[in-house]
Amino acid sequence: MISRFYSNVPLFLVGSVRCGLAGLLVLVLVSGVSAREAQPNTPRYVIYYNSDASPATRLLGTPYTHVILSFITLAADANADAPVALVVPEKLGPALQVVPQLQAEGKQVLISFGGGDMSGDAYTSALGRIDSLAAQVSAFVVRHGLDGVDIDFEVSAALEADRPADMFDGVRFLIDFTRALRTHLPAGALLTHVPQAPYLDPGWHGGPYLDVLRESGRMIDWITVQYYNNPDFDAPVGARIVGAEAHPVAWSFTGITSGLGDLRWPPQRTLVGLPVYRDDAANGHLAHGEVVSEVVCPLRSRFSKSFGGLTGWQFSTLTSDHRYWNTQLAPFVLEAACGGGVDTK
Repeated sequence: MISRFYSNVPLFLVGSVRCGLAGLLVLVLVSGVSAREAQPNTPRYVIYYNSDASPATRLLGTPYTHVILSFITLAADANADAPVALVVPEKLGPALQVVPQLQAEGKQVLISFGGGDMSGDAYTSALGRIDSLAAQVSAFVVRHGLDGVDIDFEVSAALEADRPADMFDGVRFLIDFTRALRTHLPAGALLTHVPQAPYLDPGWHGGPYLDVLRESGRMIDWITVQYYNNPDFDAPVGARIVGAEAHPVAWSFTGITSGLGDLRWPPQRTLVGLPVYRDDAANGHLAHGEVVSEVVCPLRSRFSKSFGGLTGWQFSTLTSDHRYWNTQLAPFVLEAACGGGVDTK
């Protein structure tokens, strides 16, 4: 989540994606098949908790519908001959103790696997043992009474079409890991993904995450698209996040949900991911009034309750932006308050 994707997409390629959406091929709707998705509770208001600032008890009483604890990983120097073992930061301990209280308020709590600090070497140690990895992650979910798993894969080189010879196939890993998790997770558990915006762009190495969604999308409850740390993909907001133009760019919310090649991903299962505070990301931060006026309200106006929701990186109570997200932004996301009644300042 905190890693930076340094785009090398030529501007003419980005433009060609924008213009080419008018001539899309036949669309295939990717829909859920389980009871979890028969009547999705949307929109959702999601927050990541990384326990770097405010204690998890401060989440109590906030309006978030889902809390995602981050991150569990694998060690980069793990022995391929040793059993698969998760790395769980000590700082997550206090947050895990608060899970029952958060759930008592109606919040669902997930654990995120991966993150920007998990290296390619760490993933390589699990190759050939993905089922074992999924079993370990699922056991962690059960042991701590969690509601599901979030996959935050950020090894961009593993998703490139021309990846180095010694780099593993990230698309294959994500497909196999998703399928294995769905097999091992308890019935009804949530399984979500959080791709960076370029990963969904056919102009960037063919849009590798599109293959992930095509092959394992029925097992995924929702995706949160990271609209930050990628300047060429995050602004201007109306065009590149919302997709307000007549021919929206492929990675925008409207582009994703109106069709990418032979894929259409439902708006109910698409969330916008934004940094809460300017120091939570290298770029892409929006003042809270802009989050409302430029992102949430245009999408609520267009998609109504079919808008999948908003995800923030990350929880804190330190700044005015954090406090606004924690107390005042929710009605715009959850209750369509864009007509007035809540202060956006």
